[in-house]
Amino acid sequence: MRLGAQPGELLDRSTRISFQYDGETVEAFAGDTIASALFAHGRRVFGRSFKYHRPRGLLCCSGHCPNCMMVVDGVPNVRTCVEPVRDGAVVKGQNFRGSLDRDLLQITDWIGGPFTPPGFYYKTFIRPRRLWPVYEKLLRGLAGLGPLPEGLSSDPADYADDRYDVEHRTVETLVIGGGRSGLEAAIAAAAGGGRVAVVDEAPRAGGSLLLSRATMGEADALVARARAAGVDVLAPARAIGLYEGNLVPVVQGRTMLRYRAGAVVVASGTMDQPLVFPGNDLVGVMFASAVRRLVNWWSLRPGTRAVVLTADDQGHEAAGELAAAGVTVARVVDLRERPTAQFRAKGHRGRVYAVEIAGEQVDCDLVVMSGSPQPAYALLAQAGATIEYDERRGVLVPTSLPDGVQAVGAAAGEVGEPAVPAATCGSGGDKSFVCFCEDQGAKDLKLAIGEGFDSIELSKRYTTVTMGPCQGKLCHLNSIRVYAKETSASEISVGTTTARPPWAPVTLGMLAGRGHTPAKRTSIHHRHRAAGAEVIWTGQWRRPLHYGDPAGEVAAVHQGVGLIDVSTLGKILVGGPDAVEFLERIYPNRYADLKVGRVRYGVLTNDNGRIFDDGTVVRLADAAFYVTTTSTGAAHVLHWFEWWNEIWQLDVEIADVTAANAAVNVAGPRSRELMERLVDAEADVSNEGFKYLDARLMRVAGVPCLAIRIGFVGELGYELHFPSPHGPHVWDELLAKGADLGIRPFGLEPQRVLRLEKGHVIIGQDTDAESTLPEASMSWLLKYEKEDFVGRWAAELVQERGEKARLVGFEMVGDVLPLEGAQIVEGGRSVGRITSVRRSAAVGKVIGLCWVPAAAAREGVEFDVKVGDGVERGVVRLKPFYDPTGGRLRA
Repeated sequence: MRLGAQPGELLDRSTRISFQYDGETVEAFAGDTIASALFAHGRRVFGRSFKYHRPRGLLCCSGHCPNCMMVVDGVPNVRTCVEPVRDGAVVKGQNFRGSLDRDLLQITDWIGGPFTPPGFYYKTFIRPRRLWPVYEKLLRGLAGLGPLPEGLSSDPADYADDRYDVEHRTVETLVIGGGRSGLEAAIAAAAGGGRVAVVDEAPRAGGSLLLSRATMGEADALVARARAAGVDVLAPARAIGLYEGNLVPVVQGRTMLRYRAGAVVVASGTMDQPLVFPGNDLVGVMFASAVRRLVNWWSLRPGTRAVVLTADDQGHEAAGELAAAGVTVARVVDLRERPTAQFRAKGHRGRVYAVEIAGEQVDCDLVVMSGSPQPAYALLAQAGATIEYDERRGVLVPTSLPDGVQAVGAAAGEVGEPAVPAATCGSGGDKSFVCFCEDQGAKDLKLAIGEGFDSIELSKRYTTVTMGPCQGKLCHLNSIRVYAKETSASEISVGTTTARPPWAPVTLGMLAGRGHTPAKRTSIHHRHRAAGAEVIWTGQWRRPLHYGDPAGEVAAVHQGVGLIDVSTLGKILVGGPDAVEFLERIYPNRYADLKVGRVRYGVLTNDNGRIFDDGTVVRLADAAFYVTTTSTGAAHVLHWFEWWNEIWQLDVEIADVTAANAAVNVAGPRSRELMERLVDAEADVSNEGFKYLDARLMRVAGVPCLAIRIGFVGELGYELHFPSPHGPHVWDELLAKGADLGIRPFGLEPQRVLRLEKGHVIIGQDTDAESTLPEASMSWLLKYEKEDFVGRWAAELVQERGEKARLVGFEMVGDVLPLEGAQIVEGGRSVGRITSVRRSAAVGKVIGLCWVPAAAAREGVEFDVKVGDGVERGVVRLKPFYDPTGGRLRA
């Protein structure tokens, strides 16, 4: 229920905001969080617990517990208690089947307890072993918390508006925490000169002082003094780590501030600690600080009748503020006066309706708990501070601190004299939870100890205590107490687990910074966009997949003229007196006998004889070669060439001209007609004057080009290489002059069909890191008569031992189209895989490339392909499917 306007509230009641929750419009004020607005709207169940799917309500209202996580605008696991409302937001619950109020999976809580102990998936589902695939599918479907939105794009450009920024800042002193101690430390540091900054995760500067209306004025006065002294005060802003060299990343909105500080003062205050008693997770059980935030910040009445269980003064302060807000405080139990008090909460449908205290039942709809206030030491521990257990006060405190780091106030252990709660404060009844994130109770920790996990570090991994969304903030201390009690040891000897960043959850986008993905685009890229191309990533390049009609683009290449932008190919000039020797050593085939003006295919292998790239080599002059590589392999090949030349010390110059040159492939039976219209009169593109595998320098559309006659797509073709700035002009001229020839641009998808029809291999798709030339059906490239070449020893070894598998062409007996990666099986066992497969209209069949056992690499051998739950038949084909004699290429 919303209270009337209160002094110091965070609300701007003059500004109303609305958002959607499960299809219903919720009204809020500026200054509300999503959770406070939903609470005012009447919602009490905000989430479902991880394992038992128990209903969970607001607990901390500070963003440190898992209870209020929801899906906001498609983003899962958003802590709605600290997420500001925004107009038009769409909010949904998560981690349920059915509805948030009626979750069908809560049956796990009712009957699943005996079957879900720590490590239950290894124990309960180990037999019968044959059913493990069924169990695994079920468990994976139920695991996790919030769902990722459907239809996520793999194109980073689609997230360009989802922007994060990074700023680098340097200060003499950085103060983490803007309460009384932090602000006073900042003012003192500023008096000594130098830049000082304060970061505070509270909605506005003042931190813990804002919890009480009595100290709100003091907070405002301290903030004003700090700013007057030149202190940069940031709120809300959260430090998420304290790294070596006093590097502190701070999250403020959508900006990551990377502070490098001469000195860091940690004034992070305390973390609320739950009391462990039956029913301590029921809806209506809250921390004292949470009810104070609801009352003082958002003017909300948390309940109508409350019971307060406290180990320090904060419980009494909360009781007073609740009473002032019109809540009946039925009982206050102070553990300092009743250290052995036993209590348990009773609930109906997950909501508290009473507390039983030493056998006496007290009706209530709100239970306020305040365990011993735990210093928020995690950042100090990350910096290398020693953390020790204070037996007198029952809290973990920092002792020795690293140089340049200081702790002040409650973070240093100044928490007064709280009571030391028992490991468990009640028995019987409902579950007693130590870890709210992972649904781990005192009983689960006892079971882990009984199974031999008697180290707190081992228990952490076995039970997952402290590994949930709160990262141990709410369960670490209590898990130590339970361990100490059950092992009859002291809390000091139990020890602590390692504190690791981040201090609070942070999105990967925030860690990555500005959403900028470097992309390489050809000089013709915008022509493809204008033509309606679907553009995809190929390595770092953006390339057209197709222009809307892949089948039509294939037909254009077979019947008329097709045009594809291949500027992404790697292009390397190799020249110098030793250029021939260099290529002879680095390639397995010969180049010494390659005539000037001719081109030859080449495959590169590594020292182990494994294929890693392919391309063409054009001899421009006696000591000058033009080498092309795959689009994704250009940088690797360039590095490979330079590395080997460092070893060999040959007189060779190697220059990368990949970005300098554009390239276009003109292919199809009418491509010669098109070339004749665009070349200068003296250029001869006839079959006699420009034969297959020739290379000529000529002007095309007035632009100097290196024209290479090759045919990766199986038709008469010319590959034109020319300076990149001329890309749009050459592209436009080719399309204009070929309009009456049926010219069409084609993309990667049509190219894949066309190259499959010829049985041409794509390195990296049809081969992998273990593929050798003999096994890839490329033994003809190995020239053993040469003195040496990279990978020769490995190739000879394969020749001696024989091939284990072979890459071959295949066609399907029926019209079924298997998936790429589909397994070839024999007797139910995988013996090979399909690497490329498409349906070819020109061939009239489903064709592809696949790896089969070497013994099966014979024309006409049939094999089984796994398709869905069954198998389909395929047949090995060793010749090209289309134009097997190459007549069209050489026309």
